Amino acid sequence: MVKQNTKEQILSIEEQIKRLKEKQKRILNNTHREIGKYLMDSWEVEDVNEAKGLIDSFNNQVKSLSEASSSKEDNEDEKNFSLNSPKG
Repeated sequence: MVKQNTKEQILSIEEQIKRLKEKQKRILNNTHREIGKYLMDSWEVEDVNEAKGLIDSFNNQVKSLSEASSSKEDNEDEKNFSLNSPKG
């Protein structure tokens, strides 16, 4: 009886994992769709290839800005940590 219960629990967990993976995939697809729509609307672009070209042309700038922003956040975190650390 215990083995059957354990087997049922395992199958139930596997089903939950499967449903959650499907949900994750739907959320990711919806997010990508929403981001794409936002870009095309804000840039007033209707052609997919034109949008891709714009994205490619801005790719390096976006990466540089993202890295600079991340570096700035890291520096602020370190600064806040040192300010909040007890002085010995």
